Amino acid sequence: MRRVAALAVLTLLAGCQSRAPLPAPKGVASIDFCADQMVLGLLPEQRIRAVSFEADSDTSFAAPRAAGIVRLRPQLEDIARLRPAVVVRSYGGDARLDRQLAAMGIKVVQLGFPASLAEARADMLRVGRELGAEREARARAASFARELAAARHSPPKGTALYVTPGDVTTGPGSLVAEVIEAAGYTPYRTAPGWGSLPVEDMVRRRPDAVFRAFFDSPRYQQDHWTSSRHPVVARATRGAREAEVPGAWLACGNWLMGHAVTELAKAK
Repeated sequence: MRRVAALAVLTLLAGCQSRAPLPAPKGVASIDFCADQMVLGLLPEQRIRAVSFEADSDTSFAAPRAAGIVRLRPQLEDIARLRPAVVVRSYGGDARLDRQLAAMGIKVVQLGFPASLAEARADMLRVGRELGAEREARARAASFARELAAARHSPPKGTALYVTPGDVTTGPGSLVAEVIEAAGYTPYRTAPGWGSLPVEDMVRRRPDAVFRAFFDSPRYQQDHWTSSRHPVVARATRGAREAEVPGAWLACGNWLMGHAVTELAKAK
């Protein structure tokens, strides 16, 4: 009995011992590919506590800007250990993460999922305000608007066929279709939304331009059996104007889409 009582007292005393205070949360951490782009594009390096491991697959934008910055997985334990003041996310982490981080006093900035170029611009400005980076966000938005305005001055150029390593293309109603239209083209695919590369249609109707993306990314290695290697596609696209952009320019709704518009608009 005495032994049990002694153990109870020791347990109580241990619970009463003062603990060293946790360090104050600081800095901003991004936990997925699109959040990395936004954070690296709007904030100075000294404010960035960590980026996601996906930053390394964004070879055209995030990776060169993230050199020397800590990499972070979108898991509560890893985030809690790092103690950022703000977490920026798009799709990273599970559905409970916002509530869990809020309970720890960590602010969450959720990126939107823009369905148009206008929505992409609005989301940049909103996120910039939430991150205390309004000046940089306005500068990015202004540059984005200038690229779109410059492309609008060019005459209509015909159809542009969007080609990806997985043979996925797009028609009216998608954000990539808006990029195509902003560059002065009409999407080659006439059906709305997304679908497979229309090889049979290309026998009868050739595109005026070919717009390629994601062929640079190690995440989207091209299959040697892909339809984009088909002889019919090669014949149909011979002589067409060509533009190829890094997949990172189209993966997320932000200012990088303006670069894609510019590149397609000047295709030769």
